Amino acid sequence: MEGLDDDAVEATLDTNTFNAIVDIISGRDLQVFTTGGEFYVPQEGLTPITPTDFFLSTTSRNGCKEGVRVKPLESGILFVQRQGKALSEIAYSDTQLTYITSKISLLSGHLLKNPTRMDIRRAVATDENDLLLIINESDGTIVAFSLLRLQNVIAPSEFTTVGSFIDVGVDLTDIYTIVKRDDNGTDKYYVEVFDNTYLTDSGVKGTTALSLDMSHVDGATVNVISDGYVELNQVADSAVTFVNPPATSSEVGLPISVEVKTMPVDLKIQTGTRIGFKKRIVEVNALLYETQNLVINGNPLPIRSLGADALDDPVPEFTGTKTLHGILGYNNEGQITVTQNAPLKFTLLGLEYKLSVHQGT
Repeated sequence: MEGLDDDAVEATLDTNTFNAIVDIISGRDLQVFTTGGEFYVPQEGLTPITPTDFFLSTTSRNGCKEGVRVKPLESGILFVQRQGKALSEIAYSDTQLTYITSKISLLSGHLLKNPTRMDIRRAVATDENDLLLIINESDGTIVAFSLLRLQNVIAPSEFTTVGSFIDVGVDLTDIYTIVKRDDNGTDKYYVEVFDNTYLTDSGVKGTTALSLDMSHVDGATVNVISDGYVELNQVADSAVTFVNPPATSSEVGLPISVEVKTMPVDLKIQTGTRIGFKKRIVEVNALLYETQNLVINGNPLPIRSLGADALDDPVPEFTGTKTLHGILGYNNEGQITVTQNAPLKFTLLGLEYKLSVHQGT
């Protein structure tokens, strides 16, 4: 019996493993992701797939984790491997004329802890990266990969909150999460959105009100900001009352703990490497953008300058390079740790630093 071009197609993935289909993506080719491996249906140019030329070729035998949808990014496809311990990418190689699999989480596999959900916020401007967000079921954290694949930029980080992240979804540029929090022994679920204009987590903004309703985080310690001034932390008891009533704006929310740590220094000089030598950071030059608060290796970076206008005003936003001297202490790694000690604006664009090495500089 002759098959027509628009007839249905039935095929068997005949391998030595069980292949439950997890996802199907129509990209350069029709790609099929299963628990036992990755496959694709080859096409000749723009020739459509028909029952007479339908067959499946194997791309790799990594396998894809059930329940986690794959995500296309630029010319590749991102997927979590079936054990949930690695994030991989499949992309077509024009030089080898086949699909190549590479590990995105090569240096950050420890951040993946039984992933259950994944979504991506694609860049909409030239100064943005694509942001891949993965929910961890084991500890309720989010693994965030900032990706710029053409420049081979892969920057992993981990997001935590009071409670657990349950799900994540992206609507064009808006990132939504479902968060489970404990409220006096009862689990409550909240739909929250990422907003860069907030300085706190799960925060509430106000104008001239003397207090803000914080019943959704009852009993938690919260940051309090009034007209740009940081007040002492309070314990949320249904509502939080300001010590200094705001004249224009206010914000109350859970503290955001920021920690950025550089890799250990692999210093090479004419006499050889200095991996096993004691090191000290002598000077740090921090490139900042609209930043109000920054701490480097436990040393607050001065943002405010002395002068007639220094008092009775919030900390100004600084853009440019700030230099920090006098960092004490030797260690084997020569790492820099950047943190904050106040809920204020912070954007770190880069670090340049000088190092002193014991037994040779």
